[in-house]
Amino acid sequence: MIVTAPLHDQSNQDGPRLINLNRDIPQVMKLLELVFGGSLDAEGQRMLSDSARASQGPAFLWRLNPASSKLALGFVWEANGRIIGNVTLLTTKTEGRYQVVNVAVHPDFRRRGIARGLMQQVTAMVRQRDGREILLQVDKNNSSAVSLYQSLGYGVLGSMTNWQTAVSRLRAIPPALKPLSDGASQPPLIRIRDLRRPEWVAAYDLDRASLPADLNWPELPPPDFYKTSWWGQVANYVNGRRAESWVAATAQEELVGLVHIFSEWGQPHIALVRIHPAWRGQLERPLAAKMVRRLQDMLPPQHPSGTPR
Repeated sequence: MIVTAPLHDQSNQDGPRLINLNRDIPQVMKLLELVFGGSLDAEGQRMLSDSARASQGPAFLWRLNPASSKLALGFVWEANGRIIGNVTLLTTKTEGRYQVVNVAVHPDFRRRGIARGLMQQVTAMVRQRDGREILLQVDKNNSSAVSLYQSLGYGVLGSMTNWQTAVSRLRAIPPALKPLSDGASQPPLIRIRDLRRPEWVAAYDLDRASLPADLNWPELPPPDFYKTSWWGQVANYVNGRRAESWVAATAQEELVGLVHIFSEWGQPHIALVRIHPAWRGQLERPLAAKMVRRLQDMLPPQHPSGTPR
């Protein structure tokens, strides 16, 4: 964080100002849908849908809606009474760490310094709160945005790839061809099986080891993320949810790979793949094959597109 800027005067003049949930939500939601509507993940689509519905009612309902409340800390850029830019700042469970999301500028007003001005407001606010770190995600192919953030002092921590397709378009993955050479070494015996209930701690440790903490967006899963219980299964059934995990285990029952699929009625499937660094390049194919077979088994008529990631 190398850029500072004083908070803008909160008068009626054009420019950046703190968001006002009592009157800004309808315009902000339209802006976010215009800018991000086609690229949001399942959680983002849900937030957009929930907030859009909430914005149709009285202002106090917007403030009560959990989705809209996520926009409470941030700034908008106003021009002649019209909101043409937005940025949202989220707190995290790690003290002093903040996340920037929803950096949006109306297409008709880009390349005018609006995104830079909004980011400067965010930087100033974080410094005022004695924050020490700001994280954000950006498409690495969005060169203009990458250049902007780098000019503001941000550095690259790493990258993740999200894959998205309709489950009906998935094709089975055939097993890898065996090496032709008789002298070729064979890989160690690996078995893909269901995650056993007592192994939830080992699964969490594998998750932590396979992915740097800063790339586990938006933040690390809770320690009991892979823990299952009878009551949890009942709650999932009642709410139309489903969660299941499989692991790749060595002959010594060491967990070296994992797939977790979460499904919710009316929403895309979300699949997480985790592979221990020492086993990368060896387990991607068998885990992906298992994932595809399972997703195909779970396919109901006219199910929405899946979002494996």
